[in-house]
Amino acid sequence: MPKRMSYWPSALSAVLFVGLAQVASAQTAPPSGASPQRVLVAMDPADEGSGLLSIMVANTPLPRLLGAPVTVLPLRDLRDAMRATRTGENDAIVAPAHVIASALAYGYELVAHTGGEERYVLVASGGAKTVADLKGRNAYFPHEDSLRTYVGRGLLNQGGLSVRALKQVSYQQSSIGGLMSLGGRYDVTVALEQEWSKWAAANPQRAQALATSRPLPAGFGVVVRRDTSPAFKRAIVQWVTTTDNVVPGAPRFRATSDARPYEYVASLGIVTPEELQGVKRVGAREALELAQRGAKLVDVRTEREFKTKRARGAINVPYGEKSLKEPDFDATVDSFAGLAKLGKGEPLVFLCNGAECWKSYKASKWARNAGYTNVYWLRGGMPEWVALGLPTEP
Repeated sequence: MPKRMSYWPSALSAVLFVGLAQVASAQTAPPSGASPQRVLVAMDPADEGSGLLSIMVANTPLPRLLGAPVTVLPLRDLRDAMRATRTGENDAIVAPAHVIASALAYGYELVAHTGGEERYVLVASGGAKTVADLKGRNAYFPHEDSLRTYVGRGLLNQGGLSVRALKQVSYQQSSIGGLMSLGGRYDVTVALEQEWSKWAAANPQRAQALATSRPLPAGFGVVVRRDTSPAFKRAIVQWVTTTDNVVPGAPRFRATSDARPYEYVASLGIVTPEELQGVKRVGAREALELAQRGAKLVDVRTEREFKTKRARGAINVPYGEKSLKEPDFDATVDSFAGLAKLGKGEPLVFLCNGAECWKSYKASKWARNAGYTNVYWLRGGMPEWVALGLPTEP
């Protein structure tokens, strides 16, 4: 039986999160001229136990262990956490499994984990017998970027169905409300296997599990950038493994470099398609050659990301993404006003943060549909550009 971690109510989690922000701010003011190292602590807003990490951070002297200034950054926006795994802007990340899996693909290495594993199930009522039967049904998923939803969407995709094939998907803050809603407004949800087993025993024949994930790492993982110093890595491991937990049931970390359990998590990732009809996909070197011949490198990331590091000569035309990460995304909820300033006949190379970033895919498709005739898509984006050592600025 997979090990499940015990958690406190989410109301306390929210209070503790505020406390972490206050402690981090007071704890990490760097000496004059010093540049603090950054540690991101990402918490799933749909996870009732996420606030326990707040206690762990608030009660540990990481700057003293390292002997240098450290900025601890609490974050409850997992979309932003996933973005940050691709930019390398943080020296260490503490986060749920899907964020850790993404970081491992972009220059980080695993140093610790809370241990244990868990499975998730895709559950449906209304007589559905296969994933394909869910077409046109209503689904209840937790927060769009939570681990449960990440796995739920992955199970749908593995069953040959996209989220867009559902009639409606409601993203809610509660991680356990889906089972309680089955048979009413909603027909589909995702749940921990243990939750499902208990609920099914109390509610026989009301629903059935259509797909079950393989075991996923439970709790939280800790990664550091591969190019950080050995001293920093040692300090991070000491920090998470020797923390005095002041609340019973708080997660306990153990040092490990075995990242194999995260390979399956990564396989569930919702990455962009390999190709986009009517748009030419290019690699980073080809994009550079196009730019040298006069094409515009159009970086559709946020202004903050663009100013931090960009391909030399690129321009910033941010893509406002609110639609789901699907090939048939609903462009009407997105914004891309800056496209109108670009010539419809000039060569345009769209890029963002790699295969897991959908902004450049959506921007390329938007441009194609708007009548732009010379559109290129750098699917590998900035990660590929940087990995090949191509020129960047500032």
